[in-house]
Amino acid sequence: MLAKQIDEIRERIEKSRIGIKDALSMIDMTFEDQINRLEVSSPYEAFRGLNQLIDVTAHGAKIERFRPEDNKHPFHTFEIHTEEGEILGYLNMIYLRRFIPCYYLVYVEVLPPFRGLGLGYKILNAFMEFVDDQRAVGLLDNIIPPEDPTYETYTKLGWKTIKDLLGEGGKERWGNYMVFIPDCIQTNDLKKELIRILYNLRKKKPVIDMHDNEDMVKRTIEEFRSVYQTLVQLFDAELSSGTSIPLMRFMFTRLTTKLIGFRRQITSLIGYTGGESLEQVSISNQVKKLPIQSYSLWNLKKDHVGIWGDKNLLQNLPQKMKDEPTFFIEDLPLYKRPYLHAWMKRMRNHPSQPLKISDLLDLGFDPTRLREFHHEGTNYIFERISPHLFFSLLKKRRLLRKIEHIVSGFRLRGAVIRINPILLIFRDRGNIYALRKKVEGIHSQEALDQLRTSPLLREMNQTVGIDRLILRVIHEIKDGLMFNLNPSFHQEIEDLTYFFPWDIEKNFPRICVDISSISMGNIWIA
Repeated sequence: MLAKQIDEIRERIEKSRIGIKDALSMIDMTFEDQINRLEVSSPYEAFRGLNQLIDVTAHGAKIERFRPEDNKHPFHTFEIHTEEGEILGYLNMIYLRRFIPCYYLVYVEVLPPFRGLGLGYKILNAFMEFVDDQRAVGLLDNIIPPEDPTYETYTKLGWKTIKDLLGEGGKERWGNYMVFIPDCIQTNDLKKELIRILYNLRKKKPVIDMHDNEDMVKRTIEEFRSVYQTLVQLFDAELSSGTSIPLMRFMFTRLTTKLIGFRRQITSLIGYTGGESLEQVSISNQVKKLPIQSYSLWNLKKDHVGIWGDKNLLQNLPQKMKDEPTFFIEDLPLYKRPYLHAWMKRMRNHPSQPLKISDLLDLGFDPTRLREFHHEGTNYIFERISPHLFFSLLKKRRLLRKIEHIVSGFRLRGAVIRINPILLIFRDRGNIYALRKKVEGIHSQEALDQLRTSPLLREMNQTVGIDRLILRVIHEIKDGLMFNLNPSFHQEIEDLTYFFPWDIEKNFPRICVDISSISMGNIWIA
């Protein structure tokens, strides 16, 4: 039972004398989806006593300021420290040296368990007091979405939008920038000076973003190292004796999948050069040898199997799948996508063998998320999806129905646009599975990676430009959907996935090439 596993983690935390910040970071990174299944006002209420500790810790937190060390770290930094010196949040700012004195607030972060306790206001107030003392202007880019409850945080503290200061033209040119002007600033040319600052900031922004990315990567790597050490401490007895229990495998697998996901993300960061390596997160051979446990095994008494979608299809499915979806689906063969096929060929491995933590690190993704299912002459794919995306998945299912009517009979650059709808959604044991038909294509990102990295495809792609075609098609489809659908679907349209025709066995795109152009037969939206 899930409650039993939660009690076990809580008892281990107490016995291991793990600090509050490390315990909560570990919970967030490895167990958040499971805890969020509990019908409580805070996921941490499942761990009795932690809520009180969170309040006490936040109440005793202090703000400390650090000056820029050198050119490698140009930020002035405020950090929220506990009495024991643990960091609960931070604020980065940079001094813009021209025109009137100005400090640009680059980024503010408070650890998730400590949000809503006033620490965000505390560190912002510290920033504003600092700006006031320096007789300088404060500037920031408010990227918080308008629908977010914290959107008005800055205005409540006395910040003004650019539109308020510059008039109607300010919003269009400078977007979401906001300004804090202390009472000590007295100048008749404030608007003029502010515009000059914004133009100067626009030039500096790429370099600032580069340093911000480097700082974020450094802090995140440290967080991974901390969580890993906490898990090692939590399961010291099992690791020392060579014992493997499902809870330990589950938590180490979650940490590993988060780690390799972050490794993929940082490759696209502006200016990131790999200066901070994820190799700093040193994983022992004992942990690497652990069999993975990617899905939840546990249930609550009140839990029951939930199934949404095509009732006719559901009626004809095997009874075992309907009774125990998790165990049935996780026993299906892996989907042999190009990423997995290339790894198997290189490792001479067979996908039916239990995968280990070391295999995930080597692969760079979790291949168990996609399973093949053959039933009554039709091939399907099951995808395991994070439980917190359940309601988004239901919304996407409705959106795909709307899109199907829009693109019916539509052709783009010679290709027929089709929808690959979500046929069924299963919820069981804290796991979510989406069932779709298998299409003769692969995900656009995987197609782009293969075209740009595979020795057999790279030269052809450079000559023909298939990757450019894929990106153009996606862009044109998005533009068409944005035009035809309600603006409220903007984020859902951005989250759609696209599959392009591909011979998976040969790892080769299914395209037609003539003298003047290249084209594809089908493109699927999912």
